[in-house]
Formats: sequence, structure tokens, C-alpha cells
Amino acid sequence: MWKKDKNSDKEKDIFEEMESEIEEFENEEGEINEEKLCENANCELLEDVEKDLEKKEEEKTRDVLARVQADFENFKKRVDRDKDDMIFFLKQDIFKKILPFVDDLDRIIKATDPENTDTWIYEWTVALQKKLNGDLKKLWLETFNSIWQEVNPSLHDVMTTVPWKPEWIICDEFEKWYMINKRVLRHAKVVVGAWE
Repeated sequence: MWKKDKNSDKEKDIFEEMESEIEEFENEEGEINEEKLCENANCELLEDVEKDLEKKEEEKTRDVLARVQADFENFKKRVDRDKDDMIFFLKQDIFKKILPFVDDLDRIIKATDPENTDTWIYEWTVALQKKLNGDLKKLWLETFNSIWQEVNPSLHDVMTTVPWKPEWIICDEFEKWYMINKRVLRHAKVVVGAWE
């Protein structure tokens, strides 16, 4: 018990000293006077602490702004990519309905006998095919001839093989392949050669 009393006396002495020191720096209204505090303490130290706090706040603000800016740039890129995807899929639906008609015109022209190429219906079919292909090119739909090219799995679907032709070289095309905005809209259905 004696030890507790001794400790409590020490604590009281410490509190009394602190109260007397605080009273020295208080003005008439009971507020701490910073000028007196600066005279007795190292004011430069307080200014350094304030500057450090300001720097830390500025760094935090810059960091937050940089993150927000990066998020906004990523958002813009994502919106542009999503917009391009949406346009591609909308055009894809439309073109997939038109392309069978284009294929039929190509087949009609290929299947026509050379004797019947002077008729008005053949000439009309060729003119219609040219007009339709020109309109499709204006809508950024591209097509290329695959015959005598090497098979490319990202562009061609091999339907069958023909013996005694150069291996993996396209001999015939059932359907052409089409691209829009550098994306494959439809793979070509092709016949390739195979040595037996």
C-alpha cells in the first residue's frame, strides 16, 4: 500500500508541473498563446512539421488525382472498345443476312454457260453483283480471293480435299471470307489439295 501512495504522489507532482507549465503559456481567455510557446520551444521544428504535413497531403492529393485520371482514361478506352464491338455485332447481323444473296449471285455467274453470257439477264446479274459488292465495300466489308493461297486456319474452313493437288493449297471456294474493321466476319469454306 505504501508503494501505491508513493506512486500516486509522483503522479500528482507531474500533473501539477504540467498544469503550471500550461498556465505559463495561457493568455487571459485561457487559450494557449503561440508566441510564448514559440519563445520557449523550437518554432522551426513546428514549421518543419507543418511543411512535412503539407507535403504529405499534396502527395496524397497527387496520387489520388493520378489514379482518377488513369481510371478515366481506362474508362474511355473501354467505352470506345465496347462501342466498336457493338457496331461490329450490329453490322455482323445485317451482313450475315445479305451475304447468302451475294453468294448466290456469284454461283449464278460461275455456273452460266459461256454461250449464255450475251443475254440481258446475265448482264443484269453481273451489274447487280458489281453494284452490291461496291456498296458493301463502302460499308467497310472486305473480301479476298482465296484460290491458290495456302490455308490459313483463322480465315478458312476446309470442307473437303481433292487428291493430286498441291497439299494445303486452296483449289476451290464454296463461300468467300469477309472482314469488317480488320475482324473476320465469316470464314471461307474451301477445298484444298492433298497428295495421296
